Amino acid sequence: MILLCLLAALAGFAALSMGMSRHQRDVLGKALPRKTTRGLKVAGWVSLACAWAFATAGEGAAMGAVYWLGALTFAALVVAFSVTRLSR
Repeated sequence: MILLCLLAALAGFAALSMGMSRHQRDVLGKALPRKTTRGLKVAGWVSLACAWAFATAGEGAAMGAVYWLGALTFAALVVAFSVTRLSR
């Protein structure tokens, strides 16, 4: 369940970053349509909620929250470094 939590957090932050027009232009070279951008933002938040559900289902409420926050931190760092690297 922790691996699923980490993968959902990575997918969530990747979708949220691609939902930002600046990152779309940096990574893809163009801005995506408004409807696609909104869909990426929704998918990102849903993935982060799924990550919380996976963490609490596997470890309980207290430790699940700790694992979830750790997964969010790790995923945010990976996505931030990846977007920075891809934008060069």
